[in-house]
Amino acid sequence: MTQKYRLFQYCHVRKKVVPIEQVERRAQSNARDLFIQDEMEPTRNPLNPKEVYTSKSKLRAAYRAAGAIEVGDSYDRGYQSERESGASEGRLAKELTAKIIDRYRNGR
Repeated sequence: MTQKYRLFQYCHVRKKVVPIEQVERRAQSNARDLFIQDEMEPTRNPLNPKEVYTSKSKLRAAYRAAGAIEVGDSYDRGYQSERESGASEGRLAKELTAKIIDRYRNGR
């Protein structure tokens, strides 16, 4: 695969900017580690087992084209959708506002 862009980072050991592959590490991380890579292990499309993908974006595009939604295991780990979390935040804000107004009126 041909790289379209080349990343550079300041190397604290060499005291100059070098290609990211040549950065000598100390206790800090490399900037390349902060990027989410599009490549992944070869994965079969569960909607069409004949298709194998190594790109996350292409697999997700195939899901969208088929009308499927990628869920993952976020719900098992306690994820709340924006609609659910927004409703609870709104309710909490209304309760706090009512308590503040009540305390102000009663002089507590």
